[in-house]
Amino acid sequence: MSPQAFAQFYRSHLSTVYGYLLRLCAGEVALAEDLTQDVWFALVDELNAGHADRADVRWLITVARSRFLDHVRRERMSRSKLTLLARTSTHDLDTDPSSTQVLDRLDALQPLHRAVLVLRYVDDLAVPQVAELIGRGLPATNSLLARARAELRRLTTGDPHD
Repeated sequence: MSPQAFAQFYRSHLSTVYGYLLRLCAGEVALAEDLTQDVWFALVDELNAGHADRADVRWLITVARSRFLDHVRRERMSRSKLTLLARTSTHDLDTDPSSTQVLDRLDALQPLHRAVLVLRYVDDLAVPQVAELIGRGLPATNSLLARARAELRRLTTGDPHD
């Protein structure tokens, strides 16, 4: 890919990658910028290795998602106090939350909860795909999604006991 072609590709897709990461990062600008930079560095590495087929917005979004999930994993490991909600809701919503509900409450959710809800309801991935991406088994991912939905419900309804 020529420098001019790369510059054009970069200008065309920078806002898409950054916007996606900014949403995942709940508006945390510095983190979204750092992760966006990592995505573009990864593309440059791939192009230098002769993989011109990587210059595709879908590839960029996949790498962005992976970089965000890597960040969440590192954050969880480095902060031993970070724990997921211990209690799961004793009841489930009759319907899953809408994408709009998830997006409206993203900034208030725990990072891993935010990640699984975005993957499931915004990216519309099946639960086994979410499990694979976060490096957990299917039962653990279902449990995590239940806790994340309970947290979302609590934030949406304002009920501290939900």
